[in-house]
Amino acid sequence: MSHCEFDWHDPIDWNGPGSIAGSECLGGDRLERARYATFLTNYLAAEGKQRNYVLNLNAEWGAGKTWFIKRWYMELKADYPTVYLDAWQQDFSDDPLLTVISSIIDQLKRIAGKENPIPEGMRQRLLGLFKVGGKLALKAAIKKAGLEDENFSLEGEEANQLVDALCSNQKERYESIQYLKQEIRQWVEGAVGLSNGELDYPAFILIDELDRCRPSYAVEMLETIKHIFDIKGVVFVLATDTEQLQHAIKVIYGDGFDAESYLGRFFHRRFTLGSISRREFIQQAIVDKELQLEHVNVWPEITDSQVLVNVLTAVCDHFLLSLRKTEQVFDRTIASIINYQGCTLNLIFLVYLFSLCEKNNGDYRAVADGKMPITDNHPKLKGFNTLTSEYEEQHFQCFIKAGSAIGSYIEDVDYERYSNPFIDGEYMVSLRSILAITYGSLFESMSDDKCSYRFITLATDCVKRMRNLTVEENTILAEKELSQLERRLKTYKNLVELAVHLD
Repeated sequence: MSHCEFDWHDPIDWNGPGSIAGSECLGGDRLERARYATFLTNYLAAEGKQRNYVLNLNAEWGAGKTWFIKRWYMELKADYPTVYLDAWQQDFSDDPLLTVISSIIDQLKRIAGKENPIPEGMRQRLLGLFKVGGKLALKAAIKKAGLEDENFSLEGEEANQLVDALCSNQKERYESIQYLKQEIRQWVEGAVGLSNGELDYPAFILIDELDRCRPSYAVEMLETIKHIFDIKGVVFVLATDTEQLQHAIKVIYGDGFDAESYLGRFFHRRFTLGSISRREFIQQAIVDKELQLEHVNVWPEITDSQVLVNVLTAVCDHFLLSLRKTEQVFDRTIASIINYQGCTLNLIFLVYLFSLCEKNNGDYRAVADGKMPITDNHPKLKGFNTLTSEYEEQHFQCFIKAGSAIGSYIEDVDYERYSNPFIDGEYMVSLRSILAITYGSLFESMSDDKCSYRFITLATDCVKRMRNLTVEENTILAEKELSQLERRLKTYKNLVELAVHLD
């Protein structure tokens, strides 16, 4: 069954397993991910008709793999018997194999139109599988051998009885797994056969959020579900942040363990979703949170969400923060400014402090405590210019009141007046220069009715010969506004150190 391109541009409600009507909306496809789903559907359908197949759907945290797999499930279930399982929501279970098999069978039953409970024979097999599996295996064997839990010897006849019981339990477990695999095959056949041609092979088993589970559970689930991977006509897709899953495996087996090769035993292929950009990630976070920021007292003024996107993207790109860290900085920034009352905050500097706190706590302490020199002239201490130069320069659009904040005229040191050649508007500015001006203004007194020497020099030069400005010169135009913002370092430090408790 081949497919034309899926159309995911419009949002839809999630109505898969465990959903509550109207509780979750899957947004429209802004990253053209539907083309991946079309490709994978055609590829896996062809493979799954010939054999069993196991795919690792890999995407880093924040790249939207859960959104992708849920939207894909909504498409697949129209043409194939399809099961969706959120492994993280089942993390409380002591037996991952029981969790997976019972969920698969229950959902396949419903697809086949059988709403009645799991048949008693199958229920007994599941119960038996649970009794002889995982942590209960030893207790079950002790009971089977007729021994008391706390009063038996591991020597002589009692030891022989226990070994016999354990071997018997393992045999029962193996037989139960084989029986239940056959039941899965039969429910798949039933779902296809009773669909009047609406459903076709293979069945798709989608397992999500494995990397979010506690390490012991994630590894145990991988080790146990491998027993049911080899079901012909069934495709398994495990959605993971594979790098994080490898870390979980090393927690169990040690840092020197080859986690990548270990995972390679389970999957036929790995398919990696393209990374989402930081700008796209922040834009989506703003949409998801439905933020109302019209009355927030910050500079640059948040006239629309793009202002916040520009600032957060520039600063987090400056430090090359992960998407997870970017989300933390975003949440802490919003928590700090949403109810803030006081002098206008420098939003760029606040986001910078949050990010610096994540990147290098020692440097953050020096800046927040005012112990880092403004310049690099101190023989022993690193200056602020050196600090900003250690990370990537970023340029971004910023609205600057280069006309109205300064006035119609500029007066130089000799009290000569010049027409202000600059106007209010969007300017491309330098993050490093903005930060340097900001940090300097926290320690240097500046009269509100005076302009800096470098601004006067730039303005008088442009009066004589109007020209295109460099990014660094554009940034000088913001000096007047920056000098009028909250200049108490303690205010910014307090905001940061309250909000960093939001982990």
